[in-house]
This record gives sequence, C-alpha cells and structure tokens, in this order.
Amino acid sequence: MKSISKFNVEGVEVTRGILGCDSFISWLYEGGGSLFKGSDGKIDSSKTLEVMKTSVECGVRSLDVSPPLVEVFNRLRKQSDERIEGLGAIQEWRCANFMIDSVPLSKHAEEIKATMCSTLPPNFLEHSKVAIPSYVRSFFLHENSLKPLTVSQIERITMNSEFFEKKLEFYQRLDLKIVLYGGGAADWLVALGRSDLLENLTRLIRRYGFIPILVCHWASLVLPRAEKELDAAGYVIPLNRLWSIQSLADVLRVTKKIRKPIIAMKPLARGALANDLEGAFEFLFKKAGVTAVLVGVSSVAEAKQTFQVLQMVCTR
Repeated sequence: MKSISKFNVEGVEVTRGILGCDSFISWLYEGGGSLFKGSDGKIDSSKTLEVMKTSVECGVRSLDVSPPLVEVFNRLRKQSDERIEGLGAIQEWRCANFMIDSVPLSKHAEEIKATMCSTLPPNFLEHSKVAIPSYVRSFFLHENSLKPLTVSQIERITMNSEFFEKKLEFYQRLDLKIVLYGGGAADWLVALGRSDLLENLTRLIRRYGFIPILVCHWASLVLPRAEKELDAAGYVIPLNRLWSIQSLADVLRVTKKIRKPIIAMKPLARGALANDLEGAFEFLFKKAGVTAVLVGVSSVAEAKQTFQVLQMVCTR
C-alpha cells in the first residue's frame, strides 16, 4: 500500500497518521499486563516489530519513538525499503526534571493543581463537573486541604538541562529530525507563569539541530501562549470527537486560529471510538482541521483496520 499522505514540518515529511508508542510501552510506567510484555519482563521485540511492520505496510512512515523502543525501531528501519521518520520523545510526563529546590514538580502535583484552580479562567474546569473518564479528571482534581504554591516557590522552579541534553545526544545518534517535548510539564509551567523554562528547552532542542514539536494537554490555555513565547514548529494535543482536556468548543476555537501543524493524540478517546474509526478520523480532519493523528494500536489486526481506514479518510 502506498504511503498515507504527508505534511511538511520545516522541511521534514511526516505522514498524517503517526504510530503512537503508548500501546507498546505504557505498562512500563503504569504497571499491569500487556500484550507487548515478554516473559522476561521486558518489551517483546518480536511482537512490537510485527505491529510496526504491519503499520508501515498500511502506509505509516512516521513513528513516535521513546528510548525503550529504539532497538525495535532500528530493526524496522533496516528491514524497510521506505524512509521511516522517528519522532523522538523527551516529554516530561512525570515532571521529574523540573524542580523546586531539587524536589521534582511531581512531588508537588496536588499543590500545583490547587494553584492552577485558583487562577484559571471561569468555567475552564468544565470537565471536572461532569461524568468524564478518570484520565481527564486526573488533570484537574486535587485534594482541597492542600494549599497552592507560594510565589517564591514558583519563582524557584528550575530545569535539569543535563537530563534533556543526554536524551538529545541519544537521538542525534539515531538520525532523528523531530523531537516531541513538553507533556505534563508544559501544562504546569505555562499555568504557573514559568513558560520561560519551556522557552529555554525549545532553544536547547533547536541548538541540537532538532525540530521541536510541543506536546500539551490544556490546549486552550497553552497554545495561545506558546504561539507568542515559544519557537515550536507544531503541537500535539489530546483531541477527539467526544472530549478534549478542556471544553471541546474552546479547544477547537483556539486550534482553528493556528497555522502550524496540529497533531491529535487520543484520537479514538482511549478506545471509546474504536468501533467508528471512519467517523472519528472524519471529525478530526474535516471538522477539527488537524494536520495529523497520533494513534496507537495493539495488534496486527488493529493496525490493518486502523490505518486502512485512515488511508481512506486522508485520500478523500
């Protein structure tokens, strides 16, 4: 099958369907079982490679690459006649390398949520009041007994540059062109008024020769500020027909004003739209106007079904 249609980001071509890595590695940090967990407790390289190869056969030429997948990714590249573009992940999901007095922000998670809840615009936390997935609720709800961070604490937030430099050097050896960065740290830093640290990280990424694409969850809050303050080449945000992290209407209003590439993650609402792939992708490309989707698959059969439908939607 021919390649899924592509878009250009600063001279690099990326397919509008990007194979996500969460299906392969989420168990490494969330625990539990996985189809990709081998008997030795490590990633089952054979199963992972099989799904990756099937995705390529169905037109995917771009993959989300995290360090645990590098060995499999290298094998895929060697066995493929196609140019496979890897998007190296350095996003800080657990916020361990942004710190207050050497203590990771992850240790202050509840205080940070309390801080943001006291400063965010009215109705911003719309989702915290309705029946929504626990995944979404976790971004907002906090223990009411905890006090917000002080101004002094926020001013003392620092970045562990060495951590990011080592990852960038690692991806340089893989001949990657694009780096995904931000994650949970992006939401927190922007909401706390410390987007200057994200700006420093963006400059660091460019200094190492990579094209930076910012990953964030609170799109209607982060993207307007990122457009003014960061030199990011594009954005990855959670977006699907059912929900975004904030009000779906607010997110669409913001994204439609942005001309840089926007990539939708969680496009199938964590499986809730798996039985309506065509409708899910049609919404994102036709109504939401995203440039691409980043979607994970858990089997060869799922890869075939998902990317064949995506191929069809992208050619309309």
